[in-house]
Amino acid sequence: MIGSLSKKIEFLTPSRVDDEAGGASLSWLPGPEMWARVERLTSTRDVAGDRNNSLRRIAANLRYRADIPLGQRIAFENSQYEVVSIESEDDRRLTLICEEVLA
Repeated sequence: MIGSLSKKIEFLTPSRVDDEAGGASLSWLPGPEMWARVERLTSTRDVAGDRNNSLRRIAANLRYRADIPLGQRIAFENSQYEVVSIESEDDRRLTLICEEVLA
């Protein structure tokens, strides 16, 4: 890929699997890939109980798509990220602000 969209990101598709107890679990399966420009952003802190986690954040700039909801997950460089903000100045480009999903 030539130009500023030089990194591949992969959208992850949610899959709900029912269990025998009447509940369900959600897993994320590989989905479509897109070219993007990815920038690392300042990390944020997540305090959960006695743990103080540092969450990595990225901004993924890509061609405009109208089908990306908040909460969508993407895979980039062996990590999963959740889309927490979607920004667009026009119908040509889109910026996804994403936070790393900790296992």
